[in-house]
Amino acid sequence: MEKVAIYIIGDIVLAENTGKALKKWRNLFNIQQIELAKYLNVSPSVISDYEVGRRKNPGVNIIKKYVLALIEIDKEKGGQTIKALKRILDKSPSMKAILSIKEYENPITLNEFVNIIDGEIAVGDNSDTPIYGHTVVDSIKAILEMTGDDFYHLYGWTTERALIFTNVSTGRSPMVAVRVSIMKPRVVVLQGINKDKIDSLALKLAEIDNIPLITTHLDTKELIKRLNEIK
Repeated sequence: MEKVAIYIIGDIVLAENTGKALKKWRNLFNIQQIELAKYLNVSPSVISDYEVGRRKNPGVNIIKKYVLALIEIDKEKGGQTIKALKRILDKSPSMKAILSIKEYENPITLNEFVNIIDGEIAVGDNSDTPIYGHTVVDSIKAILEMTGDDFYHLYGWTTERALIFTNVSTGRSPMVAVRVSIMKPRVVVLQGINKDKIDSLALKLAEIDNIPLITTHLDTKELIKRLNEIK
């Protein structure tokens, strides 16, 4: 757990906005302010004040207590977030299939995300569902080169993200891969395919897992450019 704690503390300390970084990690751990405040024996307003900048930037000791509390609360819930972070830090496989991966400083809504990528929704609808990051994957390389263990690395620090597959022909293979995985993305995007060309099984799997399925005709270069501009 020490490696995970050191990484998170370092990310917060080096961030341009400490408060936003604190909130980002709390959200990535899916822990509410009131839950964290109770563990630290402070009022929720103290947590809020640090996260929105009403209090001066916290020192390293406060950041350390904040991070260790997140880790301990996660452990009490089964430690799934810690395990995911540790797996990524402990292993750096050849991930040629990943074209872009990014965590956002602030989440954006599904509706905003769809607009950014000129997307068209095939399953699901526009909503205020938060998206905390994205991973763009070359679907052909993923199928040919990635192992089951490698697939987990597509999720970065959180599954609350958009998983985008490029060079898609029908969408069947990507959705089957998502279906058999324990971890599920917040949304799946199929690049380079018309909505009416999506395989019927892919549509059905998206409905079963309640995962919004989106298509986009942006070319890969422009798609990645727009995604990487998200803060």
